[in-house]
Amino acid sequence: MDSLILTHVTMALSAVMFVRMFTYRRGDATFRRDVSIMAALIMACCGATVIYILAGELVVPVKAWPMVLLLAVLTASLMRCGGNLSKVLRHPYGWDGRERRRG
Repeated sequence: MDSLILTHVTMALSAVMFVRMFTYRRGDATFRRDVSIMAALIMACCGATVIYILAGELVVPVKAWPMVLLLAVLTASLMRCGGNLSKVLRHPYGWDGRERRRG
């Protein structure tokens, strides 16, 4: 029963993440090829996850709850940033490590 719940939660989170990233509009945001490739890979993984679950080929075991929690945090972060993956990956305070390298 718990495995079925985790599987449904995983499917829902993956579908939400896929749809949010698919409908993202760049607008004035700067194009970055590395982030675009990462976004495409994440979308492919989320889409494949939904398809495998719907086909009955993927069942999330109970011991994989940390993975589902990680997926939930990533999905929430992506929704909070409006689908912009570069904002999810960026440090919230803009720290880039220059102070640490000055030595």
